[in-house]
Amino acid sequence: MKLYELYSYLVKNNFKKNVSDFDIRYLISFFLKKNFYFNLNDDIRDIAKINKIKEKFQFLLNNDIPLAYLINETIFLGSKYFVNKNVLIPRIETEELVLLAIKNIELFLIKNNSKKKIRILDVGTGSGIIAIELKKKFPFCEIIATDISNKILNVAKKNAKKNKVNIIFERADVFSKENKEYDVIISNPPYIKYKKDVQKSVLKHEPYTSLFISKENNVYEKIFKNLNQIKNLSLVMFEITDNIIPMIDKLMKQFLFNKCNFVYSNDINKKKRFLS
Repeated sequence: MKLYELYSYLVKNNFKKNVSDFDIRYLISFFLKKNFYFNLNDDIRDIAKINKIKEKFQFLLNNDIPLAYLINETIFLGSKYFVNKNVLIPRIETEELVLLAIKNIELFLIKNNSKKKIRILDVGTGSGIIAIELKKKFPFCEIIATDISNKILNVAKKNAKKNKVNIIFERADVFSKENKEYDVIISNPPYIKYKKDVQKSVLKHEPYTSLFISKENNVYEKIFKNLNQIKNLSLVMFEITDNIIPMIDKLMKQFLFNKCNFVYSNDINKKKRFLS
């Protein structure tokens, strides 16, 4: 059986249409250890591997579980990351957040004619993707990453080690208990308001508190309340969704008193997705 024939077989048997074509391709690549697109005509003679792929595909089909949780792996900005059910599976929108953050940090460094060791805080680090990608881009910067549980932080630490970067991880609701001085704060907090806006597989498998904003679980408010206490702060960035913009505008008016410049930026689909 050729690789493309295996792919065609799985697509044909995707009866419930709840496994994306991307996940089917990734599943094949993961177990065959082959680049899908460069090896389409390869003969697969290992029957055990073929059966394993079919078995895992059937499991995905029957349980509506995200592939990333099944294989404990996902791709973010071209790098492989470990994930489990303690953390969200990284989204492509967050890739755009990181790229925008890199651009803004570069402009900050140019403006200040500086290669100084700036300090960056990643609030709600999850799998650690934001902190790790920024550390790879700015190795001279000190990056602190916080989250609310050791189970979450253990995933982030594992990814930092895998990507060979040094990051300070701390268990905290928002800000580090020790450090109150940052040049940059970046966060992708929970921002979904309604369950109807979430796919069933996401609602079923991904951590609820990492998805949904509430009165008790409003990271934006917790950050805005304390921004005036942070020394040397020059840049704050969030991932958002358009239906929470009225709330964010209210928070900025309440806590920042129009003392900062801000801009909402669109994602690739022309939706307001980022606040700087």
